[in-house]
Amino acid sequence: MTNLRKRLLGALVATAAVVVSLDVTAASAAPTGLTAANFRLQQGAYNPAIAGLDGVLPKAELSDVVESANRTGKTCGAHAPSVVASFCWQSISGADDANTTDWYPQGITTSADADPLGKYQGKTVIATTWYWHAGGTDRGDRVAFVDYSNPDKPVYRFVLLVAPTTTGGKPDFKQMTNSSGESVHAGGVFWYGHYLYVVDTSLGLRVFDLDHIWQVDSTQDTIGLQSNGKYEAFGYKYVLPQAFTYTSSMAGGYPAFRFSSTALDRTTTPVSMVVSEYNTETTDTHRAVRFSLNENDFTLATAQDGLAHGTEAYETGILRAQGTASVRGRFYASTSYSTSSVHYGSLSSFTGSQNVVRYENVLQPYPEDLSYWRDRDQLWSLSEDPGTRVVYAMQESLLAWPTVQNGGSGTDVKALQYLLNGQGDAGLDVDGAFGSATLAAVKRFQTAHGLDADGVVGPRTWKALVPSLTQGATGDSVRGLQAELTAHGRSTPVTGTFDATTTTNLRAFQTASGHQADGVTDMDTWRDLIN
Repeated sequence: MTNLRKRLLGALVATAAVVVSLDVTAASAAPTGLTAANFRLQQGAYNPAIAGLDGVLPKAELSDVVESANRTGKTCGAHAPSVVASFCWQSISGADDANTTDWYPQGITTSADADPLGKYQGKTVIATTWYWHAGGTDRGDRVAFVDYSNPDKPVYRFVLLVAPTTTGGKPDFKQMTNSSGESVHAGGVFWYGHYLYVVDTSLGLRVFDLDHIWQVDSTQDTIGLQSNGKYEAFGYKYVLPQAFTYTSSMAGGYPAFRFSSTALDRTTTPVSMVVSEYNTETTDTHRAVRFSLNENDFTLATAQDGLAHGTEAYETGILRAQGTASVRGRFYASTSYSTSSVHYGSLSSFTGSQNVVRYENVLQPYPEDLSYWRDRDQLWSLSEDPGTRVVYAMQESLLAWPTVQNGGSGTDVKALQYLLNGQGDAGLDVDGAFGSATLAAVKRFQTAHGLDADGVVGPRTWKALVPSLTQGATGDSVRGLQAELTAHGRSTPVTGTFDATTTTNLRAFQTASGHQADGVTDMDTWRDLIN
């Protein structure tokens, strides 16, 4: 890395606050729906060697791990839109997680995935996977468990992921490696109950059981059972065992799936998870697939054939997707696509019925996995590159809104004018042209709602403008809804009365967009309509 680039990247993480706007810079066709049931995962047997290790190693709780945190992060800035939280890794001699080239962070999940109340064993935790990147003896993979109870001072400890086995009839374990004998890339992770699910590119999913964390000796740079009867783990105090796997298979002639990232989705019923592919060429596949989960035992839901089948699947066309998450029917993908000299990442967004939209150069350089914290409305991500590693959260409800401003025109401007008339009594002529009268009305509305009166209609202004409407409502806001439904191919007379036809068309639109078809215009429905 050149000194110039080091200075540029260092400035990114040192900045206390970075304002990044979401302006559409590229758009492509809507994702192509695929036969979801053709994507299959088969659960393997629970590893019997775990019971043997339970008998010879002291068990620990995850709360013990985070309470014994031996590293300290720090608050820092992040290059991303609508950032509401961020921190950087420890950077001190001998334990420089911010800059090491031996290990690279990849996946991210939180205790809000593990439990809807947001805590696990009473702890607020962020977990990230790291894979070994240096030469010599492969260390496999580790997880940083971050105690995020105090966002101003995140503390953490690494736990080594291990594969339980037996050696000479004695319980043993080894570092995590794939079929090629290398560390698993661990590009995505989600936490569900007491299981940690980690993607393995060609295999599928590796599942680790947090009910079986073991404390080991941490004095030698070696792994497993030693000749003196002690167990070592490359100096790590705790190890977490792989309990079972999910092996991927395909039907219908579909090519093998590349498991690059994953995320839990607690906004669906039942709870589900999404996996996606990283590929770099337009001739590759770039698929995202949803699978349902069992809430009773925290495993994947299976059909009568004993296999877990996809329930929703798309060819997205998104190149270099590093992470994919879904939130109330809307998908987000963090990508390493960049046109900037410091390799900013990009953010793509789509629904099942809308075009993929890419916002270029809006994410921290070299972005990775995504994870949604539902009750905090936070979309979390992290970056991998030494010198610019940041863990950060974006407010999801402020993402993927269009920006409309003076000089603009079209259906969205018409909807804006209807909404200003309906919500702000603006008295505008609805002509679809953003001129001086509309500009003045926007500024008045922004001032009245405590917003920055810049006349630009972005996420915060849209959120303040869009009302919850249901059958029986009347007025200009209803006209805005009807105009948008018509623009989306649901021909709806613009009468200003929310009648049965409007309800039918709205429900059809909601279904196509992956929302609950309740006939009520919530924020997510408006956001999809205006896009």
